[in-house]
Amino acid sequence: MAEQSYPIVEQPMSADQWKSVTLGIGNGILDEGGFPYRLKNLSNATNTGVLQAARRQDGETYSSAILNGFYHRLEEDLELEFPPVTSRTTYYVVLEYDPSRTDMPVQAKAVTSLDATQGKNYLHLYNVRRQPDQLLTDAEVRMIRPRVGPVQVYAAEADMPQAHKSLWGTLAIVHNGRSGDNAVLKMAITGDDAESMNGWFWKTIYDPNSNGFTWEEKADSGTYTNPGSGYTRAIGRRGRERRLRGRVSLTSGNQFQAGGSYSVMSTGVPREDAPAATERFVCALSGTQTGSSPRVASVEVSSDGSVSATVSASATFIDLAGCWWEAK
Repeated sequence: MAEQSYPIVEQPMSADQWKSVTLGIGNGILDEGGFPYRLKNLSNATNTGVLQAARRQDGETYSSAILNGFYHRLEEDLELEFPPVTSRTTYYVVLEYDPSRTDMPVQAKAVTSLDATQGKNYLHLYNVRRQPDQLLTDAEVRMIRPRVGPVQVYAAEADMPQAHKSLWGTLAIVHNGRSGDNAVLKMAITGDDAESMNGWFWKTIYDPNSNGFTWEEKADSGTYTNPGSGYTRAIGRRGRERRLRGRVSLTSGNQFQAGGSYSVMSTGVPREDAPAATERFVCALSGTQTGSSPRVASVEVSSDGSVSATVSASATFIDLAGCWWEAK
């Protein structure tokens, strides 16, 4: 026939029709918390591991996933075998879709090859790479565990549900129709992917209404102070990006002297914020340019977190704007 449309009202669908209708959901774990399909309890005594049925937030215990439009549900922990090997072998922990297996189209198993013949397909959960004469607990284990989540649209952030009420990985588009701000993209995740429901939150993926930096101000020290004008000295963080801003003066009221070197952030920046190698920047000094020599400070941010400035001319303050690097 030239075209088809289904389901047909009040008539059942075939397996292939059902797969076609639901295929747009995608392939992946339906993660409602509890670490579904977690591989755990590798045993050297039995050469086995356990694929976990998750303890969900509603109190029930099961893991679930979608593959090729078909649903899979694991209601009890499943033991999988990883026998000793005579050559380097990778065990693939998967959900396998096999259209010839009519009683259970999707099944969890550990295999040493991925057979794609006769319409088979896989949801790849883990790789367990085992060497000859190697304990199972010493094998290289790589977690993959793809998950599926819907996209939801809200008028305002206040309208969003609690993160743990959504599937892990759910994308929320907040179009801010009431405030007039640009749309924001958020994602429901957990901080540590642990088994409990604690730690779920909406992580901001993209927010064009903000530059995304969070700022930690630097207090005065016995030597250095923040003058009354301009920003207070601070370090800004966005992902691995780091910035400095603000002005710094001497607490004594004296001027920075030409050729002098000064530790303008006092104790520096935390080591975890430091660059992998020393970064150098040119920053502005107070005062009016006279003559041909530029009035600048050469600022160095070192890998140990120290921040120093060498000035080219006498000045009452140094402006640290323009120091921008990537943390190591």
